Parts: sequence; structure tokens; C-alpha cells
Amino acid sequence: MTLYLVVGLPGAGKTTRARELEVAVGALRLTPDDWLRAVFADDDPEGWRAAERVAHRDRIEGKLVEVGLRAAERGLDVVLDFGLWGRDERSALRWIAAARGIHPEVVYLPVEPAEQRRRVAARYDAGPGEFLMTDAELVQWQEQFEVPDAVELAGGAVPPVPPPHATWSDWASARWPSLPPQVG
Repeated sequence: MTLYLVVGLPGAGKTTRARELEVAVGALRLTPDDWLRAVFADDDPEGWRAAERVAHRDRIEGKLVEVGLRAAERGLDVVLDFGLWGRDERSALRWIAAARGIHPEVVYLPVEPAEQRRRVAARYDAGPGEFLMTDAELVQWQEQFEVPDAVELAGGAVPPVPPPHATWSDWASARWPSLPPQVG
């Protein structure tokens, strides 16, 4: 089974690609934005910025990772449509998947800033409830985003876990508080 890690910034086409994979390989697609919109439907377009919503997103993602791993162990390919901006997030998920006998695959979708702005604006204009994003945030996020390197994209070795964590599983449980430790 394969755990697809869909990586990219807002407007890169992650959810479109995740939906394509869902259909092409018969995968279970897990997208936290879908859950946030459903659970917090009364939020205004800026409500997702609140510290409480950030914490909710982290907990939702942790449960989706847990469900995705269980589904993959039971014979389903899984698509995590999270963005996964940080190398450590991707490393943790690659390590956990491999430790469970699941093939992790990083699917990176780059986007140029002008195209990103166009897509984000069009999405917001077309859909009520879409997350509102400013130009300043898009610039900041471009700077924060850690582009996957050739080793990650080729499925190469996972780097060592950063201190003080003993394993990537420990790191992941700290990153996603609702995710129980997976494997030693």
C-alpha cells in the first residue's frame, strides 16, 4: 500500500491532485480543510486564523494520520492532502509509514507566486467559506515552506530525528497531539 503525501502551498493544486489520485488508484483521500469547513461551518473566512482553530487543525490532522495508517494497513492506498510544509513533518510520516510496511510517496506541487495569487483569489471569489489569504501571508508562507529535495522525492533515506525526540513517532505525536505514538 502507498501513503501519498501531497505537498505544496495554498493554490498549488493539492486537493485537485489528491482527488485525481483518489480516483486513479482507489485511495482514501484525507483532507483536513474538508473537516474544518464541516465542523466549523459558522466561522467567517478569517476564523481559521484563531489560535483555537490552529490547535483544532493539528488535532484533526493527527486523527486523519491515524485513520490513514490504519486504512493502509488494511489494504487501501491513502492520500494525505495536508500541505506538509515542513521537512520534519514529511520525514516523520515517511518513517512511520515505512516502519509499518507502507510505501510513502511524496507528491510535490510547486506553484509560482503570481499563479498562486491568481488561484487563491479565484477560489475565494468562487466559493463561500473558502479561507481568505492575504498577499502578505502568501509571501510569508513561501519563505516558511521547505521545498522537498531530490532525496525526499526519490523516496531516499529519512534523516535522523531532531532532539529531544527518540523516534520520528515521538516527534509526530508532539507535532499532532491527537496522534498516539506509532512504532518504536
